[in-house]
This record gives sequence, C-alpha cells and structure tokens, in this order.
Amino acid sequence: MDFGDKVKLLRKKHDLSQENLAAILKINRNCLSRIETGKSEPSLSIIRDIAEFFNVDVASLMDIQKEKLDTKDKIKKIVDGCQYLMDNDLDFLVRIISVMREEYVKHSEEE
Repeated sequence: MDFGDKVKLLRKKHDLSQENLAAILKINRNCLSRIETGKSEPSLSIIRDIAEFFNVDVASLMDIQKEKLDTKDKIKKIVDGCQYLMDNDLDFLVRIISVMREEYVKHSEEE
C-alpha cells in the first residue's frame, strides 16, 4: 500500500471527508486528492502533519523500514530526495540530524 492509499484509509477510518482533512491540514482539497491518488508528492511538513494528526509514526506511513540499503545508498537517497524540498523542510531535517548526532556523540562518550 502506497502513501496516498494509507492517507485515504486513515481519513476514511476516522470518518473524514477530503474537505475536512484538507482544512485540518491547512491545504487545498485538490492537493489532498492528488496526494491520495499518487499524482502529487506531499512536502515533509504535510507528511509530518498527517502523521501527527492520525497519531502514527512517519516511518510506518512512508514504509521506510522496507528498504534494505547500505550506508552509501542511504546517503545518496537522502541527498537526492532533499534537492526538491522547501527551505523549511530542509531546516527541519537539519535540526533532526543535529539532534541525532548530538545524542550519538553523547552516548558514545558515556560508553
């Protein structure tokens, strides 16, 4: 099941129309429709808002754990995916990576 199908399933499970969910997410109903049909890729902020609203984690929503890539391929996938992101989404990713790195360094120093 792809991302759009999952969003549609969650929306229907919560008995929401596209208009209702679009209003909650502060996006256009047509935008939500294109996401659900796979005609459009959502921004990271929309993905984050959908996951937060439905109380699901982004990884399961995006099926991230299904891919088995080595480190080099993971980094390439991240870099390739970032070239189309908006600045606020890139800022969010930078903050996540910074926090993760700080935690890793902190944990490594404790051992």
